[in-house]
Amino acid sequence: MKIASDPDRSLGRVHEEKPCTIRSNFQRDRDRVIHSKAFRKLQNKSQVFFSTTNDIFRTRLTHTIEVSQIARTIANHLGLNIDLCETIALAHDLGHPPFGHTGEERLNNLMQEVGGFDHNFQTLKLVTILERQYVKFSGLNLCFESLDGIVKHNGPIDEKDKTIRLFWDENIALGEGGGEHHLSLFPSLEAQVASLSDDIAYCAHDIADGHEAGILSYTNLRTSPFFGEFLVSEQPREYHDSLSVGQGCRDLIRYLVNDLIFQTQKNIKDLQKNASGTKTSNLIAFSSGTVKKVVELKKYLFKNLYRSQEINIMRSQAEEIINTLFEYYLDNLDDIPLLFMENKYYSKFKSFRHRKLNLVGDFIASMTDKEALETFGQIKIGVT
Repeated sequence: MKIASDPDRSLGRVHEEKPCTIRSNFQRDRDRVIHSKAFRKLQNKSQVFFSTTNDIFRTRLTHTIEVSQIARTIANHLGLNIDLCETIALAHDLGHPPFGHTGEERLNNLMQEVGGFDHNFQTLKLVTILERQYVKFSGLNLCFESLDGIVKHNGPIDEKDKTIRLFWDENIALGEGGGEHHLSLFPSLEAQVASLSDDIAYCAHDIADGHEAGILSYTNLRTSPFFGEFLVSEQPREYHDSLSVGQGCRDLIRYLVNDLIFQTQKNIKDLQKNASGTKTSNLIAFSSGTVKKVVELKKYLFKNLYRSQEINIMRSQAEEIINTLFEYYLDNLDDIPLLFMENKYYSKFKSFRHRKLNLVGDFIASMTDKEALETFGQIKIGVT
């Protein structure tokens, strides 16, 4: 049974283009993501800590590169399409606003009147209509398979999510089965790999950054669920704590990658043996025992890192900045760049207020931490 996605059998692009003579459809998509403005901006967007805090801490860009590396390794071993997997991994966080999930939560609250804000949906909007660098079309004009993997890398789109389904039907749906029906199906195996590679990367690397910041002490990590198993019980005196934590993070990644590959191979064999189901079922998975351990580790990180006093101070600052920017731009649309204002996407909103809310939300989401901080400072002293 062939399980890899085939670039030669792609359903195509929204805007028809001549094939590239030296790259496959999926290789072309990957390259377009890498060369996009949104991808470059990830270098100054938060992962856990403000991107302006410390040059050692991971940003959305370095996190994305690490996710891509893990996804590429898994896809290669499983015989999947590496280029499609890499495209989805590289694009998965393009829609993140400044200040990471805190910025996302604040924008979601401020935009409830128009359906809220979700960084996965924002990524889809970016690669289809918001990124402006091509003469013949808006967005990146990626293949259907790349778009499908991006919007569904965390699973099928629920029927209740009318916003994404409407956007898909209006801007993307290609041919028979390309609309709402397709959104209800499981994503490609490449998309599933990208999703779990994200989990592997941030579980390990957020620990490393939390320790570097002095929030997660070596003693605390020794007793942490799951990760504590990867720290030596008695390290030699000449070892620095950070070396042991770094080694523990690498060992955790190695364990999770191997567990996922082993369990996935078992799932595929079972599928072939039973000859039931489809290749788009949820085949990419950890073993049941590892799933439980990962859940416990995520709970530990949420309590001890993401809601630590140090991070909560940053969260409060980020919330104030996003609130201030949103209020300011609602009253000063002329300060939004013309390239944003002229996008035909906003003309579809009949209500002027809804048009404003979407425009302001998209513009703020495009900002880096640095841009948001600088603009906030200018607003406060009245020099915008």
